[in-house]
Amino acid sequence: MNIEVQCCGIAILLLLLIFYLRQKPLGLYSVKMFLITLGMTSFCVIMDIVSIAAIHNKEQLPGFLLELICKTYIASLIWVGYLGLIYSCTDFVKSKAELMKLNRSYTAAVLVGSVLIYVLPIDYYLDGRIVYTYGPSCMATYFFALLFVVLTLYKVAKGKEMNPKRRGAVIIWMIIWMIAAVVQFLNARLLLVGFASVLGMVILFFELENPEANLDRETGAYNAHALLTYMRQLYEEKTVFSLLLLAFTDLGRQNENETQQSIELIEIVRYLNRLKDVKVFKTLERELVLIFNDEDRMQEVFLRLKERFDQPWDFAGKNKEVYISPNYVLLQDSSMIRSAEEGVQMLGFFRAEGKKSRKHITILDEKKIESLREREEAENLILSAIEEDRIEVFYQPIYATQSRTFTSAEALVRIRDKEGNIVPPGRFIPVAEQTGLISRIGDIVFEKVCAFIANNRLRERYGIHYVEVNLSVKQCEKRKLAQNYIEVMEKYHVDPSCINLEITESAPIQTRHIFLENVQKLIDYGVTFSLDDFGSGESNLNYIVEMPVSIVKFDRGMSQAYFADSKAKFVMEAAMHMIHDMRLKIVSEGVETKEQMETIIGLGIDYIQGFYFSKPLPEEAFLEFIGQKPDYSS
Repeated sequence: MNIEVQCCGIAILLLLLIFYLRQKPLGLYSVKMFLITLGMTSFCVIMDIVSIAAIHNKEQLPGFLLELICKTYIASLIWVGYLGLIYSCTDFVKSKAELMKLNRSYTAAVLVGSVLIYVLPIDYYLDGRIVYTYGPSCMATYFFALLFVVLTLYKVAKGKEMNPKRRGAVIIWMIIWMIAAVVQFLNARLLLVGFASVLGMVILFFELENPEANLDRETGAYNAHALLTYMRQLYEEKTVFSLLLLAFTDLGRQNENETQQSIELIEIVRYLNRLKDVKVFKTLERELVLIFNDEDRMQEVFLRLKERFDQPWDFAGKNKEVYISPNYVLLQDSSMIRSAEEGVQMLGFFRAEGKKSRKHITILDEKKIESLREREEAENLILSAIEEDRIEVFYQPIYATQSRTFTSAEALVRIRDKEGNIVPPGRFIPVAEQTGLISRIGDIVFEKVCAFIANNRLRERYGIHYVEVNLSVKQCEKRKLAQNYIEVMEKYHVDPSCINLEITESAPIQTRHIFLENVQKLIDYGVTFSLDDFGSGESNLNYIVEMPVSIVKFDRGMSQAYFADSKAKFVMEAAMHMIHDMRLKIVSEGVETKEQMETIIGLGIDYIQGFYFSKPLPEEAFLEFIGQKPDYSS
């Protein structure tokens, strides 16, 4: 009998099954569809062998049984094609129920095809080792098998949401199957279709559905890719789950090497894998994520883990007591999170925040989650504003008490949303500082300020000697800050004395030597510096001594406290005398009434800034205000 190829196919399918059963399955429905398709392919190849044997022994078999066997085999071929189509659609749908709903017409087609195969007549050819079937029933098989191949290729080509790797594997499978069908149609003696299905299963297994692809090679836990894929499926199926993250900061601390870290992590994973009803994943940051079917089980395991990690570990039988103290992040109800991607993002954020604040346990509640969403929205707002040039500079005039005129201004960043509304600075500035986007914003503001000074000749036309521009900590730590700023000033032919850069004394500068190098280069070029928000930090006196500034700005809180608290009054007066003795100028911010202005002038403070004169104004409004030369001397 001509069954060598089919037997080879059965052996290959058996090996695939053995490889699969050796690993722990994750339970993805794409894998379940693959296994169903694998089962139908195995049945198809087995029926191919049985049908060949039946035709060889047709004289000993009843006619109806021979026909039933042969038609069952060719019907299984179109079922393999149908299941291949369903498997390919798993990337396009959000749940198994939706998948079944989407493919009702395909189900009807395979049922119609099966009925036609069993109803239409079939003929047999037997000549020594050459055996095959032909006739109307076989023609119906070719038609429906080709139909499912074409539909699969169409869905794969059209499906933009499909995983590119899955798309490539399915296309190769379908092409192999189509070539085999065409060859067998042209030469019925070559029985290749069943074996082509086997080759398709091999491609899908090793490219897509090999369980080892979801495993972390170091620990045997599921990997980060599997975590995201599995969470996506749970959200698509609207399955509520609980999650626990273990973030380690002290792995391998006694030996301070990666090998010891791996030994300890492997042992911890082994311990976790012995727990029932829990799936263990390892992230790229060498943390462990545990997913549970319900909150009660998570709480039970959490308490057990706390108790276990309070005890020493004896890793790899070294008889050394090692204590591990992970930080915990708990998500009790997954419905509070909108998607798998948001869940992974929040885990990473709160894990990092927990390490910063040394919190041992972080429970994700609606308040924390909403706070992070607002942060993400603000970050997206900043990024879109940068991309679409919706960052503007407003200017608040600064009043010189000796000349009783406006001689300078502070540049303040503003962002408009897509509807054109001004976004409150308190909504985006903290996020910009946390994410590092403040550096990009600062660079944009500086260039806009230089362009504004140059285009409007502020000193010559309006008597504005300089503009104060805030300098963020992130910018201060950039090695090429001074070089970049000098290039911008030269680009717009701006006199460096027209620029005063504000630094905040409460901001911790990690790379102080880089900052000081930048400051010195800019001072040598002609730029001046001021110390912003004096009085809001912890080491303000040291800052005045250390930083080469020419102006000190009393923040609004300090200025307002002068009028409300007698102790604050003495502090501010003492600070003022000290600063003046150092021959530095002072700006008092936050002045809101005429009485406050007159009092500040009486103290001998050099400059005043506040809502009494003007709120921050957009460019044209600022020029109009300054052009009117308002008089506050009376």
